Amino acid sequence: MRGRVVLGVSGGIAAFRAVEVLRGLVKAGCRVHTILTDNATQFVAPRTFAVLSNEGAEVSLWSAPTNPGVDHVALGRCSDLLVVVPATANVIAKMAAGIADDALTTYALAHRGRVVIAPAMNTAMWRQPAIVQAVAVLEQRGTIVVQPVSGFLAEGEIGEGKLAPVDEIVGVALAALPPRGPLAGVRILVTAGPTRESIDAVRVITNRSSGRMGRSLALAARDLGADVRLLAGPGVNAVPGVPTERFETAVDLGHLLGRRAPEADAVWHAAAVADFRPAGAAPGKLDRRLGGFQLALQPVPDLAATMPRAQGRPYLVIFAAERAVDLEVHAARKMADKAADAVVANPIDEPGLGMESARNRAVVRTRLGLRREFVAQDKETLARELLLTLAGETVASRRP
Repeated sequence: MRGRVVLGVSGGIAAFRAVEVLRGLVKAGCRVHTILTDNATQFVAPRTFAVLSNEGAEVSLWSAPTNPGVDHVALGRCSDLLVVVPATANVIAKMAAGIADDALTTYALAHRGRVVIAPAMNTAMWRQPAIVQAVAVLEQRGTIVVQPVSGFLAEGEIGEGKLAPVDEIVGVALAALPPRGPLAGVRILVTAGPTRESIDAVRVITNRSSGRMGRSLALAARDLGADVRLLAGPGVNAVPGVPTERFETAVDLGHLLGRRAPEADAVWHAAAVADFRPAGAAPGKLDRRLGGFQLALQPVPDLAATMPRAQGRPYLVIFAAERAVDLEVHAARKMADKAADAVVANPIDEPGLGMESARNRAVVRTRLGLRREFVAQDKETLARELLLTLAGETVASRRP
């Protein structure tokens, strides 16, 4: 179990999005108990949360006139996290003032773990000084606020106050949970996406990498309890709840690796670094009306082989995209040449797999002799399986 979460749902139009938050938390391995305000039930039924979570979904402190429905003190003692989605102006103000006049706000006072709120309301209400002050009070107490975004609001207006994206809320919530899982506390650095090398001011040399594999690794490592940092190339979306730093060129990525790799227990180097770059970028924009020209290329430094590592640490996993016919031979050679601890080999010549695809297959080999083959599957599932396969070697290699 990733953690025990209490999901609070208050009475705003965005209450239906709390169902998606619930699904995301459950998918990540959380047990989720839902407490709704009475107003929230005007938008979504408690039974929806109960069915999807296979846990309780409460509205009142009393299931019957003489019997308690939810022991808020006991629940607060055993839960790791309270997430309120959406957090309306009313609930925010009551939480800040310590008012407990329904099941949700009463539970909030008894909760002993961390708190995440995702506000959603009209722009005027969000900017109301009383709510600004209430949010500040909650933040001073350690509450994590997933800031609302600008967009279309329920009243037909456009402005700030729209509920943050669901994946962002789920990511922040998971990052706030105590580390649990097979990678709990392991510091993992993931690189993802392509590099780009300038030809002139507007043209670049790059490759077909989408960064999906690396991003999936960061997402799965987060859900498995690791302390993750992502180094993301052009076009790669950040992972909610995961610190992300950006690179453009191989030099940029090399500098980031030099700074971040020594801090990590394991590096999953999934970025597709361009092997060559122009010997010198032309100033301005090359004009094709001037005719053809020759482009001189020079090799890019091998970032995996030159990554700073003290006494063989961090544990280094590299990726090798090769032809299927000699996939493992070339992959094993790369692992040796780069002094890596493990290699994930992927074919480049099988339709529907690899770069620019949502699916891939892989063969994993490690320096200690482990070999495992994975059939073609979506990259999100493959990422999780890869991390679990190498979890034992990764944890064993951690610094004391």
